[in-house]
Amino acid sequence: MKLRKLKSDADFAGKRVLIRIDGNVPIKNGKAIDGPHGRIARSAVDIDWLSQRGAKVIVLSHLGRPDGKRVSAYSLKPVAKRLGGLLKNRVTLSRDIVGPKVVKLVEKMKNGDVLLLENLRFDPREESNAPSFAQALASLGDLYVNDAFAVSHRAHASVDGIVSDLPSFAGPLLANEIAILSKLDKQLKHPFILVMGGLKIETKLPVIERFLGSAEKILIGGALATTFLVAQGFAVGKSVYDADGVKEAKALLAKAKDKLVLPIDVIVSSSVRKDAQTRCVSVDAVKAGDRIVDLGKKTLARFEDELEHAKTVVWNGPLGMTEIPKFCHGTLAIAKAIAERTGPATTIVGGGDTVPVLESAHLADKFTLLSTGGGALLEFLGGKKLPGLEVLESE
Repeated sequence: MKLRKLKSDADFAGKRVLIRIDGNVPIKNGKAIDGPHGRIARSAVDIDWLSQRGAKVIVLSHLGRPDGKRVSAYSLKPVAKRLGGLLKNRVTLSRDIVGPKVVKLVEKMKNGDVLLLENLRFDPREESNAPSFAQALASLGDLYVNDAFAVSHRAHASVDGIVSDLPSFAGPLLANEIAILSKLDKQLKHPFILVMGGLKIETKLPVIERFLGSAEKILIGGALATTFLVAQGFAVGKSVYDADGVKEAKALLAKAKDKLVLPIDVIVSSSVRKDAQTRCVSVDAVKAGDRIVDLGKKTLARFEDELEHAKTVVWNGPLGMTEIPKFCHGTLAIAKAIAERTGPATTIVGGGDTVPVLESAHLADKFTLLSTGGGALLEFLGGKKLPGLEVLESE
C-alpha cells in the first residue's frame, strides 16, 4: 500500500498544519501515562519536525469514550502537558474544538507554535463522520496530516471526512508503519513465525487465518492459548479465557493441524496477588483452584526454538498476565528472543498492553517495528480495508 507522504523538502513556513495523532493513553492522577516509546512520545517527534520548519501546528486527538459529551475526566489537559514536556515548549490547549474562539487562537499563532484542540469526541459529529464537523476542522488549516495509525480503522470526521476538504498526507510515523507492514504481502521472508497472545479470539482469528498458509508456525500464548486448551478438552481451573471463542478454536485446530504451537506446560497460581505462590505444571495437571498466569519452561524452550531461525516474526498480545510483574517472565523471554532476531529478521510487535512491559525491560527499540496500532493493527493484519488509509492512497 502506497500512501501520499509529506515531502521532506516542502516549505511549511507559515502553513497551518492539522495533524491527527493518537493521544489516547491512560490517565492517572491527572497525568498521562506515556513512556518514551508511547503514542504521545512518538507523535511528538513529527509535531516537532513540523514546528521546526515553521509550521503552525494544530494537533487533533481524542481520549476515551465520552459519547459526544464534555466530560472533564476525558479532557486533553494531561496530553497537552505531556506534549509540552516532550517539545520543551508550551502547548496551548483550546477549550473549544471548532468555532470562533478556535479561529481566533489560530489567527494568533506564530510560526512554530503548537495548538492542541480539546477532545474531538466531545462533539458527537466526530464519530458520526459528519461533513459539517469535518469542514469546520478543515477550515482551520491549509493541509492535513494523519499520523495516527491506531485510529485509521475508524471512519471518523478527523480521520476520513476531513480528507475531502484539504490536501491530505500520511505523517512519517504512519507512513513508516504501513511501509513495513505492507512487506508482509509482497516481500515476506521465510521462515515466518506468527506469535499471538491476548484474550479475544474474534479479533485474532482473521490474522491467524490470513497467515495460516504462509506462516511456518503460529505460537499461541496468553488467555488466547487457554481458550485453545479448553477447545482440546483440558481443564483450566479458574483461568481467564474466551468462552465465546471455544467453538472457533476447535474449528481452527482442525484446520491448522500442526501449524499451531500451543503450551505444553504453564505457570499456575491460586491467586493473582503480587506475593502469590506459583507452580509450573503440565497442561493436563491444572487443578480446579488454579489460574494459568504464564507460559511454562518447556513451552518457552519450544517457542524460543521455533524463533531461532525466523526471518519474519509478527507478535501481537501479551503471553501471560502481564499486569503483575511476577507473571511477565514468559512475555519478556519471548520479547528478548524476538529482539535477538532483529536484523537478520523483520520483527513486528504490536498490542498496547505489551509496550510498558517492553519499555521496563529496555526492549522497546529493539524491533524493526513497534506498532502504535491496537485494533487497527489487527484489522490491517487481518486483511481489512482501513478507511483512514484508503483515503490517503496515492494515485
